[in-house]
Amino acid sequence: MLLKMTDLETARLHLREFRPADLADLVAWEETLHADQFLEFCFRSYREWGMGPWAMLLKASGALVGNCGFCRIQYDRAAQTFEYCGEINYYVAPRYRGAGLATEALQAALKFGFGDLKLTRIQGRCPPENLPSERVMQKAGLKFERMVAPSAEAPSQDKLYAITRELYPPSPELPRFQP
Repeated sequence: MLLKMTDLETARLHLREFRPADLADLVAWEETLHADQFLEFCFRSYREWGMGPWAMLLKASGALVGNCGFCRIQYDRAAQTFEYCGEINYYVAPRYRGAGLATEALQAALKFGFGDLKLTRIQGRCPPENLPSERVMQKAGLKFERMVAPSAEAPSQDKLYAITRELYPPSPELPRFQP
């Protein structure tokens, strides 16, 4: 199934597909050791399933400050279930952390996921020691569900947070998606 990714806007961010010209900005992020591989992953995701990470750009300056996107989407129509579940992840470059940008991007992705993609559930995970990431999910309205055992994809135990379409939108004090 090929999905349709669109640009998203928030009060401070423009979320769009990554472009080849973004490589220099990615290399500048402290923790991005393999920027070229990350960009190829993005381009392959766009080609193969129509979606991938959004580049997070500050509207005021055009600076590329992070990424946010659905790392997997599962449409399950098994017996007695009808769940469309998306798993979200996000990253903000170190010099831009602490300004609420991840929460703002996540909120826009939730709106897109529940609206355009018709997901019934959106979840995210983080290692127990990553308290800032956990707080982003909490601020966006996701609730802790359980610990997830290590696997080939995630070699450490993670905290799983989720929100369902019935519980969305979360609290009104969060930045809202601006069409």
